[in-house]
Amino acid sequence: MITTWVAFLIGALSGASGHYLGTKYTEQRHKKESDIIARKKIEHLKNIMPKLIEEMAADVRNDKTKTVREFVILSNKRTGIGGMGQPRFAYYEDEHDNLKGKIDILEENSYVIDVTPENVPIYRMTEEFLDLLLNYGK
Repeated sequence: MITTWVAFLIGALSGASGHYLGTKYTEQRHKKESDIIARKKIEHLKNIMPKLIEEMAADVRNDKTKTVREFVILSNKRTGIGGMGQPRFAYYEDEHDNLKGKIDILEENSYVIDVTPENVPIYRMTEEFLDLLLNYGK
């Protein structure tokens, strides 16, 4: 009777540890696959808009507060907008060819969300996009 219980406990522990290890290694594989996909995504973006992605990555990395998520699209640096209300990055159409088209691509890929309240285009970066930018070049 005792040997039956010992065998049962050994079997149960083996099954539980096998399940645990299987889950652990599956999660590690999924994370690795996810990282590969993320690298491919940022490489694709770098190929079609290298200057913009580099500027955005630098802005995010240089943000000392680590809290700025929004940016505005302006025609040039002489264009002013009053009362932005909160810190935002700014990107200028005269510095990036077809800037609005590039932002459309980011929006279609769910990297940015249009949060324009009035007439100045304002976009919010998703956390996934911020992670891509923060890991850009690493």
